[in-house]
Amino acid sequence: MGFARSVVLGAALLFLEFSLTSSALANDERIDASDPTKIYTFLGGGLKYNDYSNGEYMWEARAIGNIGMGEHDMLLFEAGYGWHEGEQAPGKDTGLTNARLRWFHLYEMNYELDRGYRGFGLQVDAQLAGQIKGTDGQNQVLVGAMPVFAMGGNWNLYLMLMVANTWDKGWDHWNGIGPSVTAQFIYDNESWWPGAQLRIVPTYTYFVAGELEDEGSGNVELNLGGEFTPTVMWDVTLQKNFDVYLQSFRRGPKEELENDWNVFFNVTSYF
Repeated sequence: MGFARSVVLGAALLFLEFSLTSSALANDERIDASDPTKIYTFLGGGLKYNDYSNGEYMWEARAIGNIGMGEHDMLLFEAGYGWHEGEQAPGKDTGLTNARLRWFHLYEMNYELDRGYRGFGLQVDAQLAGQIKGTDGQNQVLVGAMPVFAMGGNWNLYLMLMVANTWDKGWDHWNGIGPSVTAQFIYDNESWWPGAQLRIVPTYTYFVAGELEDEGSGNVELNLGGEFTPTVMWDVTLQKNFDVYLQSFRRGPKEELENDWNVFFNVTSYF
């Protein structure tokens, strides 16, 4: 736990150092946490519960941060520490869980458009295996673009079109490559509660080569969020997984450790 606390403390200090780079806050604009293309600097954390199909479960504390770098770039990272309960699957019971590092570059975006194509961005997303069982299966690297469409009636679509590669935890065995699509349908409505947002996010990756050829991995997320204050936001995410669960996938005999669903409550502070 000492190492995990040091990571979180170091991240907090780093975010304070970069807080003035958030262009929206520098211009005294209202934070729009529902828009993943807005360049912000923030730091958050919360508690996540993971339920597995073999009767095991895991509690996890996660930290999430984002560094806004000028008007067009941002760097996001996530890390976690978990406690896995159950004796059916061998492996480490406590330790660091999966981590993530994502760079996003924003091109020109028409935020005033009510309907139609608004713009796009590029991203590189690295998702790294953890120490604890249920999170130590794969490293993934995804590269691609995110076109954005205004759908009218406070609905927007953020369509992530990616190419995904996946390796074993130690990067010593490549397992597959294939197209990956994430469709973020996001609705915001201040009449519900302050900062109210709803996200419906299906994701699916289909591998066309490698050991995972002709296999798929996907999930669906349902997210609700809002604000405690103009700079402190909350959100809760329920996720259901389908087909191959990459965080526990390994070569050899298949383990009976498939993530069924998880729920994550998170609080985020913007600087």
